[in-house]
Amino acid sequence: MKMNEITIHNIRKRQQELFDKLRQANPSIIMDGVSDEEQYISAPYRIMYVLKEVNGGSGWSLCDHLQSGGRDREHDPTWDNIARWTEGIFNLPKELPWSELEKDCWIRRERMLPKICAINVKKTSGSYVSDENQIYTTAQNNADILMQQLTLYDPEIVICCGTEDAFVDACFSGKQIEWKMITRGIWYFRNEDKIVISFSHPAARVKDCYLYYALLDAVKEILNIKESSNDERQVVQTTV
Repeated sequence: MKMNEITIHNIRKRQQELFDKLRQANPSIIMDGVSDEEQYISAPYRIMYVLKEVNGGSGWSLCDHLQSGGRDREHDPTWDNIARWTEGIFNLPKELPWSELEKDCWIRRERMLPKICAINVKKTSGSYVSDENQIYTTAQNNADILMQQLTLYDPEIVICCGTEDAFVDACFSGKQIEWKMITRGIWYFRNEDKIVISFSHPAARVKDCYLYYALLDAVKEILNIKESSNDERQVVQTTV
């Protein structure tokens, strides 16, 4: 699906303008969104991951952090899993074996993270354990900002990583939402050309492989992606 032509050539520019304005009021704001406009636009799907908050620091850029593949070469549960999820979704309907996915996490992060959009509902740093009430309240206070980002990045798939209540109530207030549950119990809804999925945080205390295949199964069912004889992506358009 093609993005609006005005949006295509202005993502980074408008993103910078938004955060420059926010930082005038609060210099500790942490920039988030798209790190590589061209890779995001040309990816098989435009995916937005909605997280809660970063853990530590002030006034830095999550976009620059993801552009370089994340935190050095060490294990990073959040971004290792998001990179895995992204690679899996981009390769549908092909099913990648876990023996490949559990290794080479740093190389995968370098490849995959510049292709995504990642935002936090809270734009300043928090602690290791998020205060859910604070996250929700902050999201409502940031509703205008979050809606601007949703419009700017125009994602096809929005994956709420433990943020569905905060994000949906902020960005879809007053809109008629029809949540549906897939076969394996994951909830989602459609809004115009967007699919919004309620899922776990990538650093949840669940085996990484369980998270991965649960999400991939959900995306396949929601998009009604079937195996094709030539192993290429085949999407059957239906109302799920």
